[in-house]
Amino acid sequence: MTGSGNPTEAAPDQGFLAPKPDAEPTDHCFRCGEETPPGVGLCEAHNRGHLSGPSSTQMHATIFIGIVAGVIAFFIIAGLAVTSSGPFASAVTTAAAGPDGGVNLAFTVTNEGDSDGVADCRVTRDGVPRPDDLAFRTEALAGGQTVALERELAAPPEGSIAYDLEALTIICS
Repeated sequence: MTGSGNPTEAAPDQGFLAPKPDAEPTDHCFRCGEETPPGVGLCEAHNRGHLSGPSSTQMHATIFIGIVAGVIAFFIIAGLAVTSSGPFASAVTTAAAGPDGGVNLAFTVTNEGDSDGVADCRVTRDGVPRPDDLAFRTEALAGGQTVALERELAAPPEGSIAYDLEALTIICS
């Protein structure tokens, strides 16, 4: 800046970001920091064979391959961590209407798979799953194990579909 305070009157060689008028672009050696010509990553002492550095396409492809390999490894590890069990069969054994409009329900859940697993179950009022259905998890079931359970279902909220004892179902996965 000059003494007048007007920034447009600054001399062309002033300013710490502006290159000097006679400056030429340079790079620096990755190993020792010595100045090298533009685009050259190693000095003469560290690149005696005059090998060129990797192109930007090679560098980006390497990074892309690393990301893809990482995503694939993540899914493989996630698949191993979330072991599958089941399938789970379920059956209603008895369903009796309660005095308040609820249902006393007895049912069985069977792990038809070979490994231990926990079943996620849903009780539907008329065979059609709804967001407000009773949902629960069983204890861990060994492969081939059947467990008999009982649940007391509260009366559905006023204005919603009532329990149909003939169509009541248990869905387990």
